[in-house]
Amino acid sequence: MRWGVLIAAAIIVVRIVLEQAGVPESICLIFGVAWLYFIFPVLFAVGIRVRNDASPYKRLLKDIFLFLIYTRVMVMVTYMLAYVFNWSAQRFAYPGGNVGENVSVLSGILLVPLRNLLIWVVMAGIIGIIIGSIALLLTRKASKPATA
Repeated sequence: MRWGVLIAAAIIVVRIVLEQAGVPESICLIFGVAWLYFIFPVLFAVGIRVRNDASPYKRLLKDIFLFLIYTRVMVMVTYMLAYVFNWSAQRFAYPGGNVGENVSVLSGILLVPLRNLLIWVVMAGIIGIIIGSIALLLTRKASKPATA
């Protein structure tokens, strides 16, 4: 989990630097934590199987949820900073974003970042649970000894 959060933090910083440098959005999209929500549930499942956890699905749920909260809070902070510093990246733009002339302080600092956090935790949580559960099932079958 620790490495996942550190990798996510690095990706977030790289993306902000690229956006502020004016790199095209198509390249900036490569550096998004959303990709990690497809990869880390599999890594969590493999780790759970390697450790032979007593309740693997419970552990998977906990790992996915904590990873999502940690990463989405980091992204939420970037949205807050975007409002404060009036960053011009497309993802922060009004409407839908939190930077622009028509955005109130309440929306820019709290409502839009919090909305994004909640939406992403639910969406990525569902995706992560599905992918992680499939990985747990596949690793269980792969770890069973063959019977002759």
